[in-house]
Amino acid sequence: MAVKARLTEKVLTLKAPGAGVHVLWRAPVACRVKAVRAYRIAGTGAVINAGKNGVDLCSADLSVTTASTWMSGVLAAASVLKFAAGDTLTAEVVSVAGTPTDLVIQVDVEQDANT
Repeated sequence: MAVKARLTEKVLTLKAPGAGVHVLWRAPVACRVKAVRAYRIAGTGAVINAGKNGVDLCSADLSVTTASTWMSGVLAAASVLKFAAGDTLTAEVVSVAGTPTDLVIQVDVEQDANT
């Protein structure tokens, strides 16, 4: 039976963020990552990434250089973006600068018949 494509997002919101890795989700079924985005309030910068079982989902860390603006990361190879049931999704704050008050990391995930 084919599954109609369904998009969902996994979000981490941090107050006074600091460097670290945060577990977001365990994939219940096969799916794939469609986007990694970040939004920063205050401070002068933040650098983030997301991961699957310890492997980066962005080909390079995303530098969130502009406050109060959604920024998108450049995704890694398609094979890295595919999740199997049981894989773990993480969000990583690599570094922060200038004391941001809030940092949001959003990962868009799609489940469909072709994952």
